[in-house]
Amino acid sequence: MAKAIIAVLLCAIFVLPLKAQHPQRLPDSPKPKVDRRVFLVGTGLLAASKAADMWSTRIMLDKGRRELDPLFGGPHPTNARLAEVGAATFAGESTVFFFTERSRHAGIRWAGRALLSLSIANHAELAACNARSSAHSHACRPLIPF
Repeated sequence: MAKAIIAVLLCAIFVLPLKAQHPQRLPDSPKPKVDRRVFLVGTGLLAASKAADMWSTRIMLDKGRRELDPLFGGPHPTNARLAEVGAATFAGESTVFFFTERSRHAGIRWAGRALLSLSIANHAELAACNARSSAHSHACRPLIPF
């Protein structure tokens, strides 16, 4: 009988603390949601401005002008190189915009929107500058140097 009492006490000493170490699971916190309208409008405008910039850059290069951005790999990049760099930068900017839109902090969301707006304005300005340039006009410079 004494052995049974000792066995029960030992089980109580070692088993009950193990049960206490498993706390109840808390419900998952709500996941941040992306405002789809803002995201779709922003990425749509970015795609349109980038496409206009690439199109006007190709026309400018066909007129005999040079590409000044070293990212394109030289003064006369091919159509494939223009498409590669344009698609890669679009994917990167869209991804950054998506993750800033997912943030719970309004400041981060608005900073992402401001950065995207600046990029859209930059590409629209470069497209307009490329479209009005002639063989002897000034070089088009981006609004933002990076």
